[in-house]
Amino acid sequence: MVASPTVVVLGGGLSGVAAAYTLARSGITDITIVESSGALGGLAGSFERGGHFYPLGYHHILNRDRPLHFFLDRIGALTTVRWRRIRMAIRLDGLLHELGTPVGFARLPLSAVDKVRFARMMVRAFRKQDWSDWLDRSAAELVDSWAGPAVREALFEPLCHLKFELPCRDVSGAWLGARLHYREGSAPFGYIPGANWTKVLCDGLTDLLEEAGVNIRLRMPVVRLKETSGRITAAELSTGETVKSDRFVSTIPTEVYLRLVDRDDTPQLAAIRYSALISVVCATRQTVRPEIYWTNLASPATTAAGIFQLQALNPTIGRPGDACVNFVTHLQGRDRPLFTLSDDQLVSAYLSDFREVYGFELKPFWTHVARVPMYSPVFTRGFCNPPVRSASWRNLYFAGNYRTFPSIASTGTALASGLEAGAAILEDLGLCTDLPAAARSFRLRAMPRA
Repeated sequence: MVASPTVVVLGGGLSGVAAAYTLARSGITDITIVESSGALGGLAGSFERGGHFYPLGYHHILNRDRPLHFFLDRIGALTTVRWRRIRMAIRLDGLLHELGTPVGFARLPLSAVDKVRFARMMVRAFRKQDWSDWLDRSAAELVDSWAGPAVREALFEPLCHLKFELPCRDVSGAWLGARLHYREGSAPFGYIPGANWTKVLCDGLTDLLEEAGVNIRLRMPVVRLKETSGRITAAELSTGETVKSDRFVSTIPTEVYLRLVDRDDTPQLAAIRYSALISVVCATRQTVRPEIYWTNLASPATTAAGIFQLQALNPTIGRPGDACVNFVTHLQGRDRPLFTLSDDQLVSAYLSDFREVYGFELKPFWTHVARVPMYSPVFTRGFCNPPVRSASWRNLYFAGNYRTFPSIASTGTALASGLEAGAAILEDLGLCTDLPAAARSFRLRAMPRA
């Protein structure tokens, strides 16, 4: 065991924050987070307009996301969360089909027999928790065997294309099964009234780390990891500064990490590919009806993959009376031409989508465009998590959304990944922590409704 170990965490997203917190809580006193942006939080970041904070893209608190609830409780924010049943829809062939209601379900473009098969599949997926037997099988196999090809062609082919620009045969059956298991559209979603809850979370976690003595280095991109005798010895920053450490945690995207080292032979690592995300948030004084929180646009003619009305979940977001609309497009990669369009071109295309769906012109008084070049791993058939420990560098560990499979890539799964990495370091130091188990077993004591 190292007498006074030092740890450097590469990346200040939620997995990096959770790893640092796990180590600090167990008595490690020399911990540094190196983050390239100006704040902690990563994909859970926020922006400000007129004194109000908004998420970079849609975020909601899932009622079964125990690690997230655990950390909200740690920062004293869980009691402020309110829960609301949202409306979710999918637009197929120019028609809006609201999901989660008997009337909406009855109107789906499926035969009566296929609707029964679809419902039976959803029940079966909800009861199944371990999806390891589907790691090497496709989403097409899952839907075809549990519900039938007609259900796949009508619903799941469009949805897989929206998420990954891939057909069901190329998408992981384990990933889709986990999504169905969580039943996102049929349970209440959480938010914090009078606030953007992701900012509350990120600010609270930053305070926890500062109170624990974690050194947070913002606006400090890493340009190189130095290696000696099978160990990473230091991180070289863009300023030319070198930060030495006994152990390192990489929470940055795998392809970024692999550019920082000469090699890393850790299984699965080099095979990971990332989707890209475009998210445009805008505000209007107009009333938007129908007020549906989440609408999937399953049409190749639209630029947006989904339209979210953020005020439909959190009526207090922004100024009183504002409607806050979030257009989202998932791309298989940042090399897609759409990713390089100008802000004006993107906004124009999204406003055209809005007019097509809602039948009137959206007139926003501000817009915010965000492009995330490496958003989420593309969960293709056969995807597997890399191990938590590097196979090449015996003092380097991995955490991030590429280690959450097949659980849905959520705020809580990112936090859980960081807990696991922190626990692995402690184990190698001869220490232990109860945090991962405590987060997994955390239970909501109440779900106050809005």
